[in-house]
Amino acid sequence: MNLHKETIAYMEQFGEYCRTGMGQQMAGITPGRIQHYRRLISNVFIDTLSTAFPITKAALGEDAWQELANDFFSNGLPRTPQVWKLPFEFYQFHAERETGSRNSLPFLDDLLYFEWMEVEIHTMPDRPYPDFVSEGDLFKDRLAFNPEYEIVRLEYPVHTHPVSEAIYMKGDYFALLYRMPESGHVQFLNLSALNVYIITRLQEEKVPLGEIKNEFARVAGIESGRYLDDALKLFLGDLLGRKMILGYLRN
Repeated sequence: MNLHKETIAYMEQFGEYCRTGMGQQMAGITPGRIQHYRRLISNVFIDTLSTAFPITKAALGEDAWQELANDFFSNGLPRTPQVWKLPFEFYQFHAERETGSRNSLPFLDDLLYFEWMEVEIHTMPDRPYPDFVSEGDLFKDRLAFNPEYEIVRLEYPVHTHPVSEAIYMKGDYFALLYRMPESGHVQFLNLSALNVYIITRLQEEKVPLGEIKNEFARVAGIESGRYLDDALKLFLGDLLGRKMILGYLRN
């Protein structure tokens, strides 16, 4: 559909006012009423962000949260017409922007990132599931992983600790986020670096655990034996129970 230049200019002027509150003298709109449109759109923005980032909102407090959200609304220039994609643009905008909140709350980027990833996993397009069977051997058979997951790296453990504690625990942390097959609910699991190594190797190379067990032992600096077997069974059995591992790839 081709629009007249005047129509495009009018729409741009209206959008500019809705974002910034500037330039409300517009032909065809009664003065004093246009602010209702801005308030309506602002409420949709902020309500969407509040739903997507409840922990961030609670950590900042109402005033600081409103300031953060309004900054994005006025200056962020969102590019997506889809409301459910606003959380990513909000995270991206503030990750690239210096704010007082970041200085006083150094975990803020991690918290925004983690909460955005929960939304991203929940709304991601369906990924094809592997052909698998439910019975097999953890060491001899190739494992079928739930394809709807992401592993994220964090500097602060905002996924496992209250932010009042996480702020003092800077380090290297990993979290696995995935979507449950039946319900579509997003779950997460704290991972060690070695856990990440195991999942990555098994998922990317599609080899049985038994083929990389000795290599894993060298990486972990432990002996390959009964203790290692029990530890791997415990970890992978937990992933099976959580539906992160679906079963065993059909040969």
